[in-house]
Formats: sequence, structure tokens, C-alpha cells
Amino acid sequence: MNAAVTQQAPTDRDTIVAARRRTGSTVRAFLRWGLLAALAATILPSGLPAADVSFQNDVLPLLEQRCVLCHNGPNAQKSLQLTTAAGLMRGGASGAAVVPGHPETSLLIAKVSGDKPAMPPIGEHLAAEQVEVIRQWITQGAVDDTKGAGAEGDAAWWSLRPLHRPEPPAADSPWPRTAIDRFILAKLSEKGLRPSREADRRTLIRRLTFDLHGLPPTPEAVDAFVNDASPGAYEELVDRLLASPRYGERWGRHWLDVVHFGESHGYDKDKPRRNAWRYRDYVIQSLNNDKPYDRFVKEQLAGDFLYPDDPSALIATGFIAAGPWDYVGHAELREGTQDKKIARLLDRDDMVTATMSTFTSMTVHCARCHDHKFDPILQKDYYSLQAVFAGVDRADRPYDDDPKTYAERRRLLKDAAQLQAVIRPLREEIAELTNARIEALDAEAEPLRQRRTLIVHAKTAGATAEERAENERLDQESAALAKQIKLLDEQREQEKMSLLEAAKRERLKAAEENFASIQAEIDALPKPELAYAAASYFKPEQRFTPAIAARPVHLLARGDVMSPQEPSQPGALSAVAALSARFDIAGSEDEGARRAALAEWIVDARNPLTWRSIVNRVWHYHFGKGLADSPNDFGRMGAQPTHPELLDWLATEFRDNGRSLKRLHRLILLSAVYRQSSEGDADFEKLDTSNQYLWRMNRTRLDAESVRDSILAVTGSLDLSMGEPSVEQFHFKDDHSPVYDYARFDVESAASLRRSVYRFIVRSVPDPFMESLDCPDASLLTPKRNVTLTAIQALAMLNDPIVISQSRKFAQALRERSAGLEEQIREAFLRALGRPPQPDEIALLSGYARQYGLENFGRLIFNSNEFLFIE
Repeated sequence: MNAAVTQQAPTDRDTIVAARRRTGSTVRAFLRWGLLAALAATILPSGLPAADVSFQNDVLPLLEQRCVLCHNGPNAQKSLQLTTAAGLMRGGASGAAVVPGHPETSLLIAKVSGDKPAMPPIGEHLAAEQVEVIRQWITQGAVDDTKGAGAEGDAAWWSLRPLHRPEPPAADSPWPRTAIDRFILAKLSEKGLRPSREADRRTLIRRLTFDLHGLPPTPEAVDAFVNDASPGAYEELVDRLLASPRYGERWGRHWLDVVHFGESHGYDKDKPRRNAWRYRDYVIQSLNNDKPYDRFVKEQLAGDFLYPDDPSALIATGFIAAGPWDYVGHAELREGTQDKKIARLLDRDDMVTATMSTFTSMTVHCARCHDHKFDPILQKDYYSLQAVFAGVDRADRPYDDDPKTYAERRRLLKDAAQLQAVIRPLREEIAELTNARIEALDAEAEPLRQRRTLIVHAKTAGATAEERAENERLDQESAALAKQIKLLDEQREQEKMSLLEAAKRERLKAAEENFASIQAEIDALPKPELAYAAASYFKPEQRFTPAIAARPVHLLARGDVMSPQEPSQPGALSAVAALSARFDIAGSEDEGARRAALAEWIVDARNPLTWRSIVNRVWHYHFGKGLADSPNDFGRMGAQPTHPELLDWLATEFRDNGRSLKRLHRLILLSAVYRQSSEGDADFEKLDTSNQYLWRMNRTRLDAESVRDSILAVTGSLDLSMGEPSVEQFHFKDDHSPVYDYARFDVESAASLRRSVYRFIVRSVPDPFMESLDCPDASLLTPKRNVTLTAIQALAMLNDPIVISQSRKFAQALRERSAGLEEQIREAFLRALGRPPQPDEIALLSGYARQYGLENFGRLIFNSNEFLFIE
């Protein structure tokens, strides 16, 4: 190891703090900003005009946060429903909870206010400011401003209302650049706020490049943009970034978070999935090709059924197989056991959860044991969704790039599956009949064997005539018993060879011969490619056998596999009033028809959940927070949208104009609200501490992949080759329970230089460096990542082998660029931070680099806030 790298870095606190201040905003400033944001999540923004209190936007969110856990649904405490304004007026066992215009006589105020509020009985009480909001609402007449409030309850919930296209508000300001800005400006004006100035060009190109590529812009790209005086320079930059293959890699990683993609099974025996990477490449390619979103959805749920001639559509069903899988439960447990049934129940639960959370942002899985406590999702709906996936498991599926070979393979596999659908029950029936007769013969022979054993023990030495006579009698009896036992044994053998079912055996023999012939044809085809995906027919592994046809699914009382109720038919959510909740697929024997029906239900233009969900996700990744800040939960326990009209406008604009994600990106990125500076304003922070109304741009920290990839990019080490099997950045030992050892991985190897999206993702043993930077658990759906500030992150950024290795390479690259230290520092700033250094920064950092070496200087740059945060 280079001595300059191993030498202890300075411990002088003032020197380090000064360096960090000069290379970006300080940690203390960010912590203060983050603390205020967290605090604002629990209280309503102050300064809300009294005449502006809304039940839908201001009061209901407070009740949902503190009260509806007990006061919701058919079994609400004291029969008091607090999910609607009508429920408050009607009240419960103690009478009306709200008397319009009279907060002093309203029971709700009495229960939640005072020094020791009676409600809620557990958890945090409402803050004084929150009680005041409710009081103001009641004083103003307790107006119910929910749209569709006359249809009390579920139909009025914002996410389930039919989509409508609102008109963008009028604006007598030059600020708006797009219709998006007119919605934003109207809300800012309503709240007594105004937008911030536009960010400078260096900030904008850095923001855009990280946003769309997850990488820093090159110094050449920054200079070109900063010096481009043409009026369309910004628009051209957006288009160029969207056209790059780096876009699919960056936004593909977001999608893989949402669907909890991993390349090992998880659970106790976390075996690798060597062919899961193809789904990752499918996602990246689909995004780069700007595949229409409805096609993207349908391929992932039923591509093999809907588009049988397209091999990539089969790979797309890797979505269904993306989550964890219990190897022991599926491959080792015996068929028919309770634990086997539980394993299959949980496997389908993961498929249902991933599908509905990803595409509709609804927590359907909460209805597994009973009707959803908060949302209009019935247990019947949940098991109808389980029935959709009753015919598939997770397995390697063969396919071919050659269309003719692929078509022939599909035909043969379909025939083989149909024969197996005949062979399997015939084998089971014959085995059951034969076993029943054999068991009867064994039962008849058993007491005879026991009697012979007793005879052996009853014989004596035979010293007297009487004893010899008794022994002779026992020998005769034993011989007779032996004859009977032999006869039964012969009958048993004959039974095994019997013809008790000749016709069935003939059918079985013919089917097995046909299957062998088809299998020989399959084996004669060129070796196929394999993709880990949803599969109804595959090569069995131990006790893991394919469903072939859909397995029966029953509604389970309290979710207990031992308490099946009525059979469940394929369907979706009855809460989406415009669509039928049950699928008409009568006559279709292919289980794929079930998945196709669900896919069509999801992408139906009348389904409001789907279109709101995807535009909210895209907004979340651009601004660090969605318009509804719970991307996977559009129910009552999730966040309500801050700009509901804008959300609906975006949803209809996306749905009705090609369903192009790149077009949606462009619409957002060209807006004035996206181009704002992230600078704070003390007065506005008092009104909107968490910036929920977007009076400035949100400052965001790089995610784990962007940190790692950016380090590689600025040192010139990043390998931009795309696709192919994932690189294993660990030592692997294939064992009963596999071993993944990151400590034994050589960070100097070529595998360490690939983009992070192409690394092999292990569920049970995450990469320590990436985990320290909040890379998510691949066993969990991750609609938004945690962002933490910890000492472990600082230690990792200073001492992880990849950082040390790349710091050395950074120093080497800087030396090759110039022999002068000041020029080396300038080059480092341009590469890593996208700007030249200030004179005082050169003065400070030159002394640091001379004393501790360019390697440690590089580590200092990598640890600066300006490198790790995006303005």
C-alpha cells in the first residue's frame, strides 16, 4: 500500500472543518435542515390562514395519523367513524363528535385537548397547533370539502376517485415555463410563498446529470453548457441526457428498488440465481427504448402469454420472480404438509404485494387475514389476486434468440406440459390404489409375523419329553405361519406388478412414451438461454415441482392455511368502481390468461390508481419526495397529495399522450419549479419548513450507487460496458448454505469497475460499503430509500478498500494531468465538483496535499459535502 495513503490524516479539527466548509455546505447545516424537515412531518405548517382550513387537506391527515387506528371500519371503537366529515357529525355512542360552529361543545375538541388529553389513549397526543387547526375548522362551520363527499367514505377517497383533467390555474407572472409551474405557483400564492430564483448553469447540469444518469458531468460537458448562449441549450441538454444509455441504467436501478429485485433467494439457504440478471437488463433496455408504460406493465405480468413470439416478454416476467423465495419450503418440504402450504401462500403473497404496491400503490397484502382495516380492500379481493398467481412459481425458463428455434421450443414445451398434466395424476392415482392394497396385505401379515416371533421365544431347550413335544408343536405352527406369510408376500409382489387398473396403466405408459419422444426433440434443439422468471412448467428440483395448471386457492379464515373457506376466482379490487373486480376468463385453460386479465385491469384507462402511481413515482425521484409522499401507499394510512390537481393533470397527461416515460421526464425537467435554486429563506422556512409546496429545490444526497460510481468516474476507472451476467464483488463458496465473503474480493480486479447496477445483489449478505450508504435490503420493496447520516458512513468513505484504491488512482490521474499542485487541485475540483476552486480553497488544500499527499487529498474531496450532495 502506498505510504501516502497509509499515513495518518490530520486530526486538527479546525483544518478539517475549514476544508469541508470550502468544499460545500457543512454537515451541521444539513443536519439542521434535515431536523427541521423531520419535525415538519409531524406538525402542520404554521402560518396557515384561518379562512383556509380544509377538512380534506388539513384536518383529515391529523385524524388519520392519530385516530383512525381505532375509529375506522365496521368495528370502530364506540361506533365512532373518524374517516369522513359525515362520520364526525354523526358521532358514535356518546353522540356527535363535532358541532359545526361550536368547538366549545364539540366532543372531539374535549377529547384531544387539555393538559392530559384523553385521546388517543396510546402514542403521541396531538400538538397544540394541530388541535388549533381542528378548532378553526369547526369554528368555520366544519365544511366537508372532500370531492364526492355525498358518497361518504371509500368512494370519496382521493386515490380512488375517477381521474379528471383539471385546467391549469391562470398565472399573471412570467415565472411559469410549463403547465406544471402554474399549479405550483397557485399553491405557493395560496400559502403566502413565492418561488426561488433559477439555479446557475453549473448547478443545473450537475443536477440533471446525476438525476438522469447517476453520474457527475464531465468537465468538458460543464464548460460546453455554461458557455452555450443558444436559447435552447437547456432543452438540448435534457434531450441528450435522456437519449444516453446511462439513463436506463440510472432509472432502471430505481425500478429494481421498487420491485425488490435480488439475485439470491434469501431465507435460510440463500442460493444464487445465476439467470436473474436478464430481468435487470430487460428493465434497462425497456427504459432506454422508452417502451410505452402500459406495454411495460403487461409484459412484466403476462408477457409470455400476451406476446409469445417475443423472448424479452418472457424475460419480463422476472418481475413476478424478483422477490425472495424459500428454498427449504419449496424444494425440501414434502407435498401436502402444512408447512408446504404456508410456503406457497407466502410466495403468492409476495407476488400479490409486489404487483399491487408497484403498479397501483395500494397495500392489498393487509387484507390477508381480514378485510383491510383502513382501506376498502376486502379479504375476498386479496384471495382473488392470489388466484391470479396460482399457476406460477419462480424458476429458470429456457428461451432462444432465434425466432424459429424459440417457436419450436415453445410448441414442444407446451406439448410436454400437457402430457405432464396427464401423467402426474395417473401416477398418483395408480400409486394410491396400489398402496392401499399393499397396506391391507401388510396389515394382514403383521400379526402372523408377530406370532412367529413369540414362538421363537417360547421354545425351550427340550430336556423333557413334554418340552420336546411342545417344541415340535411350535415348529409345526411356525411352519404354517411361514407358509401364510410367504403367500401374503407373494400376493404383495403380484400386487405391485398387477394390472387391479390396466386401462390407466396403459394410458400412463402411452403418455410417458410420448413425453419421452417430445423430450428427445427438445434435447435435440440448440442449447437455450435461461431466464429466472415466472414459470408454470419447468424441470423439477427435489420436491419443487411445477403447477402446470392453476392450483386451487381458497379464502382462508384469519389467513390460516388449515381453515380454507370458499374457492377464490381470479380478480382484483372491488374499490375501483369503474372496473369489474372479477375476471371473465371462462374457457381458457392457460393460467397465463389470469395474469393477462390482471395486467389489462391495471392498465385500463379508467383505473385511476395506476396513472397516479407512476407519475407520483417519477416526481419522487426528481424532487426527492412525491406529490404524495408515500409512493407505495395511496390508502388512508399513506400521505395525501400536496398538489392533488397537479397529480391528476400529470396522470391524465401521461395516460392520454403516448404513456411515454421520457416525455414525462421532459415535461418535469423543463419546468421552472425543477430549475429553482435550493437556497433557503428564513421567512419561508417558518411557513413551510419541509418545503412541501416547493418554493425552492430540495437538496438531496447521492445514493449508494451514485457515490460509488461517481468515485470511479472522476478517477477515470469506470467501466461503462452494459449488460451481461452480474459481477460478483465477493468470494463465493457453493455450500449447503452458500458463503458470500466481501473481505476476500480484490478491489483491484476488473469486476470492481463496473457500474453498481451490474453488481450481483445478495439478499442475506449485503455489500458492507453499499449498506453503510443506505443501499436497501433487496428482500423488501423500497419505494423510497432511507437517508441517514452516521459515523459508519464517514468511516466507510475514509477506509473502505474501494475508496482507498480509487484515491490512489485519482492521485495518479491528477499527476498525469499536470506536474503542478495547484493545477492538480483545479483538475480535481473540475472532475469531482464540476467547478474550479476558489483562491482560498487552493491555498488551504495545497498545504493539506503537500503534507499528507494527493491520495489523502482525494479522500478529502470524496468526503466533502459538495461531492456527496446535489444542490
